[in-house]
Parts: sequence; structure tokens; C-alpha cells
Amino acid sequence: MSETKELPPLFEGATHRMAGSGEPVKAVQWKKDGDHPKVERYPVERREYKGMLVVDEKHRFGLRFGDWIIEDAAGRLYVVPGQLRQFEEMIEQPPVGSGNFRKIKKNLPSVFDETYVPLAGGPSVAAMLLLLATALLGLLFAAPTDLPLILGVTHLMFYSSLLGQWNGLANAVFDLDTDTIKVSAHTNTYAPNQDTHDFFDDLTNEVTGTNYTAGGATLASPVVSRATGTVTFDAADVVWTQSAGGFSTARKFVVYKSTGSGPTSRLFSVVTADADVGNVTGDLTVAWNAAGIATWSTT
Repeated sequence: MSETKELPPLFEGATHRMAGSGEPVKAVQWKKDGDHPKVERYPVERREYKGMLVVDEKHRFGLRFGDWIIEDAAGRLYVVPGQLRQFEEMIEQPPVGSGNFRKIKKNLPSVFDETYVPLAGGPSVAAMLLLLATALLGLLFAAPTDLPLILGVTHLMFYSSLLGQWNGLANAVFDLDTDTIKVSAHTNTYAPNQDTHDFFDDLTNEVTGTNYTAGGATLASPVVSRATGTVTFDAADVVWTQSAGGFSTARKFVVYKSTGSGPTSRLFSVVTADADVGNVTGDLTVAWNAAGIATWSTT
């Protein structure tokens, strides 16, 4: 005799359940201004994000049109991508063994569609099957390591980058909007030391793989601005495109000033994710905080 899994109870306003666990959530898709009371227009129009979910003073997350704002039973808010995803596949042309391949693009469901199931009454057999199917799709196509890196991170500055702005430490002054600023990816084995690590040659365990270049990626469109007592350093998000031969164990992302030589490339800061990420089954996007990469108060 089979047992029917009892789903967690709904709360007022719930619209969906999570695939697998069945946890209820309230999901609101942001398509235009006014769709959610805690969303403001993103202040930098040149970036891909058009909105900003303001959870509180310290937690703000970028939104694209079509993204979903999720609220769980405890009232916690987070963002889930709502756009369809694409991947490329090489298909051999007949006959078999011809050596002629053609690249084709295929669409995958959005992360939201794979993760959440709309409520349709009680926990019917059909609903349970749909939950199971979406959970399996999530395992196949929506590995957490390939989602945009937006949530679950810490960001620390290396002390020499701060001291050098005032004590004249050699090569420690950053001109953030004109220097070549890069971000490199490292496994969790690398242990940042804010006191003693000051140049790129102090770093270890950099990832390797297709579409990743040693030394990392150069930040595009860097800008330093001041508004209402706050100085902000910002740049475009970093994307490492998908490749089956890519990397999947990146955890630490180091921002630094590149001189082309490790012993003179000054470290700026390090971002640590709460899980390994990579570009094996999808593009890896390092999405900087909606407020900028770094901010300093002038008041």
C-alpha cells in the first residue's frame, strides 16, 4: 500500500509550491512599474537590470523584466529568473561519421518554471506528478551551480587596498574607472587573507576550463560616481559563457587591478559564494549588487 506525501500547509496569498519539497510561496512576476510594492527602477540604465527589489537597507537585488519575486511562509523575499534559457548543441550531419557538424540552439524552460508549480486546488495525483517532473527537470537542466550569482555571497576588501589610498603604499592607489580591473575565479580551497594577501601572485587555486582565461575577465564599463553622500564603484556584470568543458567549482571571486604581472597586480576585494558555481551547463553570470560593486559613505 503506497503512502501519499502530505504537502506543507498553504499560507494566505500563496500562489505556487516548490517542486520536490512542496513548500508554498507567493510569486509575483515583475513586468512593469507597480507590479510589486518593494521594487524600484534600477538607477543605472546601461545595465541589464531594470528594477531593484529593496528588501531592507542592506539587501537589494537586481531585476530583469519577467523575473519573479518570491515570498516564503516566513516572509523572506528573493528573486528567481523568469526568462527562457538557451543552450547550443553540435549535431553531426548525415551520414554518421561525416565529420560535418551544425550548431543548433535549443530553448530550456526558465529557472522559475522548473522550480515552482502553480496551485491548482489540493494535492491531486496530477499535481504531485507535476511536482516530480519539474524536480527532475531541475536536476537535469537547472543545477544551482549555473544560476546567476546574485544571492548568498560575502564581499570583503583586502586591507592593503584600503591603506594604500592614504599612506602612499607602492602601487596601491586604484583609479577604478580607468585602471584595468579584473575578476578572477578560484575554488573554495583558496583561503583569502585580508592582512597578508596584497598581489595577484598571492592567490591560489584559480579555476581552469573552456571560456575561462587565466587571470579572469576584465570589468567592462567601470564607473565611479557620487550621489547623496555615497561614492559608488560599479561595472557591468561578468559572464562566462556555457561550455561542457568549462568549470564547475568556482567559489571565490577576486577583484584586482591588473598590470599584466602577478607580483604587481594589486588585490581589491574578494566575493565568496555560498556554493560552488560554474559554466558547464549554462552561462555563469556574476551579477553585482544593485547598489554597486562597492560603496563608501561620505557623511
